[in-house]
Amino acid sequence: MKYLKELESLLGRPATSNEIEAFTVMWSEHCGYSHTKYYIKRLPKTGKSGNAGVIDLDNEHFLAFKIESHNHPSAIEPYNGAATGVGGIIRDILAMGARPTALADSLHMHRITDGIIEGIADYGNSIGVPTIAGELRISDFYKYNPLVNVMAVGIGKKKNLIESKATYPGQVIVIYGGPTGRDGIHGASFASEDLTGDKATKLSIQVGDPFAEKLLIESFLEMVEAGLVEGAQDLGAGGVLSATSELVAKGNLGCIVHLDRVPLREPLKPIEILISESQERMAVVTSPEKAQKVLEIVKKHHLYGAIVGEVVEGDRYVAKYKDEIVLDVPAKLLEQSPEIEGLDYTPTPFRKFQKIEFKSVLAQDVFERYDYMVGTDTVLIPGFGSAVMRIKGTDFGYSVSVHSRADIGLQDPYWGAYITVLESVRKTLSVGGEPLAITDGINYGDPDVHPEGLSAMMKGLKDACEFSNVYVASGNASLYNTYGGEEIPPTLIIGMVGKVSDISNLKPKKSDVYLVGWEDFELEREKRLWNEIRRFRNQGMFVVSMSDYSNLETLKTALSRIGLELQLENEIMHEAIHQIILVFGNVLTELPSKKIGKIF
Repeated sequence: MKYLKELESLLGRPATSNEIEAFTVMWSEHCGYSHTKYYIKRLPKTGKSGNAGVIDLDNEHFLAFKIESHNHPSAIEPYNGAATGVGGIIRDILAMGARPTALADSLHMHRITDGIIEGIADYGNSIGVPTIAGELRISDFYKYNPLVNVMAVGIGKKKNLIESKATYPGQVIVIYGGPTGRDGIHGASFASEDLTGDKATKLSIQVGDPFAEKLLIESFLEMVEAGLVEGAQDLGAGGVLSATSELVAKGNLGCIVHLDRVPLREPLKPIEILISESQERMAVVTSPEKAQKVLEIVKKHHLYGAIVGEVVEGDRYVAKYKDEIVLDVPAKLLEQSPEIEGLDYTPTPFRKFQKIEFKSVLAQDVFERYDYMVGTDTVLIPGFGSAVMRIKGTDFGYSVSVHSRADIGLQDPYWGAYITVLESVRKTLSVGGEPLAITDGINYGDPDVHPEGLSAMMKGLKDACEFSNVYVASGNASLYNTYGGEEIPPTLIIGMVGKVSDISNLKPKKSDVYLVGWEDFELEREKRLWNEIRRFRNQGMFVVSMSDYSNLETLKTALSRIGLELQLENEIMHEAIHQIILVFGNVLTELPSKKIGKIF
C-alpha cells in the first residue's frame, strides 16, 4: 500500500489486512486525488457539486454534467472498459436526480480501436441516451495508453435535486441494481498505477449490462418523483465501501453496513463484497418508513435490492458480516487521502508552437455508430463542433462540447490547457450558446516523475477560467497513464455546456463563406473575436470554430447530410494556435476577413 505509514500513524497502530485492502482503494489516486486535490481546491468553481456538477438553467430546471475517464480498463479490455465508463458516468448524473439526456466522448488512441467504439455505442444506444458530440485524436503518443473520456449531461427539476449525503441518524441505506460479483475488485487501485503494474489484469475490469442500467435509470427516477430518495451515490470505484462511506462522511455521520445483506451473484469473501466494483448499482439513503416503497419499486423493475446499512450518530464506519467486524474506522478518514503539496508554476510568455498533426481520420466513421437522435431532442447533429439539445416544454436548449489540445500540451502544458479552454468558449459561442460551466478531464502521466507538468496544466486551466469567466463545476483526474515508464502527453479535456436561448435558427443555409480573424494568436484579441461570434449568431449567420482547418472532411460530410455542399477557393492556412472562424453569410466586420467560398 502506497501510504501505509501515513495510515498507521493516523490509526495509532498497525493496520489490519482488511484496513489495508480498504484504504488501498479509498486512498488510490483514482478515488483520493492525492496529487490533484491541491490544484483542484484552487480552481474557480461554480454551481453545486456532488456526484456531478449542477448548474441552474432557469427557475425550474437544472443541468447536471460531468466527465469521467476509463483509460486503464479500456487499455486492457477495450469493449467492457469503454462500456462501463459510459455506465458509470450515467449513474453520476442520475444520482443528482436528473434524467441523463446526452453523452459526448473524447477518444485518444494510436488507431481506431473497434472494441472501444463498440463499447460506447452498444451501451449508450441500449440505454436510450444519444451520443451527440465528441473528438477523435489518433496518434502513436497513445499506443499503449488510450484515453477514453466520456461526458454525460442530464436535465432535472430543481424540486427533485438530490443530495449526495446522509443528513440525519436513523436513515437507512438501500443498495440496489445488479447483483454483486467479483468483477472490478481493486479497479480503482489498478487505475492508479502504470499499466505494467501487478493489478493490470482483466479481473480488475468491470463488466457492464446496459439493460440493467436502463432499468436502474427508470426505477431511480420513479423513486425521485415519489419523494423517496433523501440522498444517493453511484456505486462505482470502491463499490459499497466508497458509496456508503462518502454518504455519511459528507453528512458528518457514521454508519453500520451489513455485508451479508448485499445481493450477490456468486460467493464472495466479506472484504470482496465491500470493495467489488460490479456495475449497475446505486446506494439510496431514505427513511425506514420509505424504504419498503423503495424496495417495491426495485422489485417492480426486476432488480436486486436490500436495506444494508443504518446511519448513526458519531463518526465510525463499521462494516459487518453477520457477527464479524470487517472494518471499523472513522468515516472521514476513508475520505481523507494524503494530499501531495503542489508546485507553484510561473508560465512562460506565449510563443509560436510547432504544428503536430494527428493522423487524418473521418470522425463520421465513428459517430455514425452512435445513435445521436434517440430521444428526438438533438437539434444540431455531430460534425459542426458543439452539439445542441432542446429541452422539451421550453423554448431554449443547451450546447455540449468536448475539446483538447494535446499537441500543444506536449510542448507546453500551461498553454495547452489555456488554449483548450479558449477554443471551447469559441465552439460554444459558435452555436449560439453562452458558456455556463466546465467539467475538466485531467489526463496525465506520472506526477511523481514529472510534477511540474501537472502543475503547469492546472495553472493553465485556472488562469483560462479566470480570463474567460467560465468556471469549473465538476471534473475527473486520471494519472499514471504510463506504460513501462513512457508517458502520454499532458492532455486536458474540457467539457463545456452552454445555454442556447434561441434554438429556432441553428442550422447552416446556402450562403457565401468568409474567413474571419487572424492566422496567428494574441491573447488580447480573444474577447474581440468572441464578441464578433456573438454578433454573427445574433444576425442569424452560421459559425464554425475549429482548431485545425487542414482537414474539413467531417464538416463537409455533416453538411452533406442536410443537403448542402461546401466549396472553398483555397486551402485555409494558419499557425498551430490561431484565431480564425468560418462564417456562413454576408459578413461585415472590423476584423480581418475575406470571402473564400460558398455553401450551395
